[in-house]
Amino acid sequence: MFGELIALPGTVRACTAEETWGTLAGRLEEFGITRVADLTGLDCVGLPVWTAIRPASRTLATSQGKGATALLAKLSAVMEAIELWHVEQPLRVTATGTAAEVAPDCPVHALPTTASYPKQTLARMVCEWVAATGLVSRARALVPVDLVRRRSQRPPWTPDVWRATSTGLACGNTRDEAAVHALLEVVERDVLYRDAQTGGRRRTLIDPRTVDDPLGQKVIAQLAAAGMALETALVDGPYGLPVCVAYLWSEDYPVHFAGGGCHSQPGIALTRAVTEAAQSRLAAIAGTRDDLPTDVGSFDTSHFRPARTAKLTPWPEAAAPFSPAAGGFAEQVHDLARRVQNVTAHEPVALDLSAPDCPVHAVQVVCPGTRSRIRRSMPR
Repeated sequence: MFGELIALPGTVRACTAEETWGTLAGRLEEFGITRVADLTGLDCVGLPVWTAIRPASRTLATSQGKGATALLAKLSAVMEAIELWHVEQPLRVTATGTAAEVAPDCPVHALPTTASYPKQTLARMVCEWVAATGLVSRARALVPVDLVRRRSQRPPWTPDVWRATSTGLACGNTRDEAAVHALLEVVERDVLYRDAQTGGRRRTLIDPRTVDDPLGQKVIAQLAAAGMALETALVDGPYGLPVCVAYLWSEDYPVHFAGGGCHSQPGIALTRAVTEAAQSRLAAIAGTRDDLPTDVGSFDTSHFRPARTAKLTPWPEAAAPFSPAAGGFAEQVHDLARRVQNVTAHEPVALDLSAPDCPVHAVQVVCPGTRSRIRRSMPR
């Protein structure tokens, strides 16, 4: 039933894939989606990957999606396209001025910026502000609108200070479902950023042969049958949540393709990372994603040296410390926001981007004090 937690292959949602597609199928043109395409057959792996096309997009014209089934992959692509459509729409500016004047409680020094600015400079910077809601206190908050608004939509006078990214942007069947997935993405990218700062020393390499999650076993078997070399790892972070990273490489296309995943269920975190790596490979093969680099040197084409078996940890041992989340989506939002606040000392806030009469909900979660990589690549 709508609103309950429904376990699907590789994910947890508020309703079935068939129900979500039934809601969206006749309304794709409202979001500028002119067609969806199955990319799966362009590769030899066979893991479902789809793309959704928005020719009039102000950001990316193509959005890729992966999933355990063709329908889940198609929905993943469509939902990502709808996320971007929402962030392209005009935002309601509620105030203009400096942080000191209109938003003294906003931790501007902990927000992502385009360069390193002194705290005092950010506090005196005149900008436009948009209303958000604290995910722990439920209190009203203000954040710079340019954390969400893309550069092409900003007024000419606006200084290029705040860095808008897709981190924390999510769609869901309900607002809380969207917020859960947004928070998980924030945690994933912050943990991987912290790991990159240490040169990858926070990773526990996993023996893929020991994975006991049924979907994980199936995905790994498909990759092996296609001749793919696979490296997976759990990445240690301060949030108490499983974050996984995966790398794919093959002789027929000797490029390192990476993927990351985070979920309260370790098995889902693992399959998300692995299938995202497969999606990255297929996106490069298809060549339709409009932010792909044209320079071959932008790809990591170094030789793939597999980790020694002696260094690999059995998956059940690595995943043992983690327990699946309890409660529904609302309880999970509160728990995840608390975890982030305990680490960063700043409360996460959410902007409701949902258009009126939209069949799904879109949110942008902003977590001051967290970071994500700027480069597309995920160094191995």
